[in-house]
Amino acid sequence: MSVTEKLNGYGPLNGVKVVELCEWVAAPATVRILSEMGAEIMKVEPLHGDAQRTQGPGFGCEQNDTEDPTIDLNNTNKNWLALNLKSEEGFAVMDKLLSEADVFVCNLRDKALVKLGLDYETLAAKYPQLIWAQLRGYGEFGAEANTPGFDAVCWAARGGVANCFREDGESPAIPPQAFGDYNAASIMAGGILAALFNRTRTNKGDKVTCNLYGAAIWGGNIGIMATQFGAPYPKSRKHVPNPFNNTYRTADEKWMLICMPQYDKYYNMMMEITGNAEHIDQPDTCNLPALKNSGKQPEVIKWLEEGFSKKTFEEWDEILREHEVPHQKCFRYTDIVKDQEAYDNDSLRWVEYKEYGKKALPMSPLRFGGYGDPPIILSKPIGYHTAEIMGKLGYTDEQIAKAEADGDIKCWHGEEVPDTIFKSERQVKGEAPCNW
Repeated sequence: MSVTEKLNGYGPLNGVKVVELCEWVAAPATVRILSEMGAEIMKVEPLHGDAQRTQGPGFGCEQNDTEDPTIDLNNTNKNWLALNLKSEEGFAVMDKLLSEADVFVCNLRDKALVKLGLDYETLAAKYPQLIWAQLRGYGEFGAEANTPGFDAVCWAARGGVANCFREDGESPAIPPQAFGDYNAASIMAGGILAALFNRTRTNKGDKVTCNLYGAAIWGGNIGIMATQFGAPYPKSRKHVPNPFNNTYRTADEKWMLICMPQYDKYYNMMMEITGNAEHIDQPDTCNLPALKNSGKQPEVIKWLEEGFSKKTFEEWDEILREHEVPHQKCFRYTDIVKDQEAYDNDSLRWVEYKEYGKKALPMSPLRFGGYGDPPIILSKPIGYHTAEIMGKLGYTDEQIAKAEADGDIKCWHGEEVPDTIFKSERQVKGEAPCNW
């Protein structure tokens, strides 16, 4: 039984067929989002598999022949085929998949797609209703159009993230790997959905592209504009333009971040609760234009530092909540995996590995009231569904065996990997329905 059949008609995209020719993170994660909306996914890998399958140890994770937690991050609810697209028979299988597909998602570079006959112009002429989507490192134009890239270089480095998130004067930050990939994936998924909706009105497919560099620039909106007005990044927390948008350390050595954009409105209140009542209505600091002109941001920050250093985070948490000051302790990932809030809202979901035990899998954050929390089935080995899907496309067992012997396809001949459906914590407790 295919993964799609196990999902039993779940989701607003039930019936939408997606063919994926993607490796690494951003593009597969795009398709994962679609899969958690109920789309039927045919993930096509080369015979050696998605290159992301080699990355577990590089992320500090473990893997074996049937379980790979890092490939699971981007590949839930998919059916797995392994095809040699350079062979006539392997490409013929791909072509049959595309003839039934609503969406084709890829992240190969243009030259490779043209060589394979999977570029937009070729497929649009052949399948005019197909949504053709490509996730790129850089945009379609300019000197870098055909340059290979990952989020570390396109998003974090060239996109300014590594050099603006750091504290001024320190070395560039090293963002968590694939941070930018997941941001771009969310944008890309939205674009595909818009194209699908437009097709219901025009009966025509479309070309959808998104690139990592552009996603970083979009995310850097405010910083890019502020830089043009003489307030560049990176910044020192001692000199931020708005002292109420800053980090402060409490008496028990906890760092917290406060985000109070309306400095002028809440200035007197913040001076009062932090023990700085003598500065209430002080003309050169009580509103942002005056503060900018006086250059006294470091002084105000120092007043706040001294005030926050006199109580523990728990004490400040109570005070700041009482006054409705948006704030939060600065978590590490070790805090997040223990945070019940994440499980209550299905942002993290427990999955069980035969060899590695119970692990928390991050979930895509979008939910639909009519469908609730999506079912999750983890990834499969290379070629796990090749024979099954080819059988549904009309191939006989003999034809499938010959194609594998000729190096056109790869099938899985190992142990069966169960299609275990992992539920959200609220579903497990019976507090939320399983709508599948």
